[in-house]
Amino acid sequence: MPRNALDVLVGGQGSSRTSKALKTIGSYWLYATTLYDYLRRVMPFNAPQSLTPDEIYALVAWLLQQNGIVTEDTVLDARSLPRIEMPNRNGFTPDPRPDVP
Repeated sequence: MPRNALDVLVGGQGSSRTSKALKTIGSYWLYATTLYDYLRRVMPFNAPQSLTPDEIYALVAWLLQQNGIVTEDTVLDARSLPRIEMPNRNGFTPDPRPDVP
């Protein structure tokens, strides 16, 4: 059981291919832009979609730094965020089956 919310968001790198995968930002998410979009839609909990773009970029940068993906001095914006290479970017196998009923 995690000790606090940060334990759920941080760590787990390399665990996705084990039977005890820890699905965190650093171990599971494929794209940093997905994190930005998610936070933009749901944060803060008591007033969703009220953060400014700069506040969201700062939060994403902090979360990525906590996961060891970017350095503390990394500045994120619309140009730099899509360039972030997430640790699990190649961790999923595409499904070759056609998407038809």
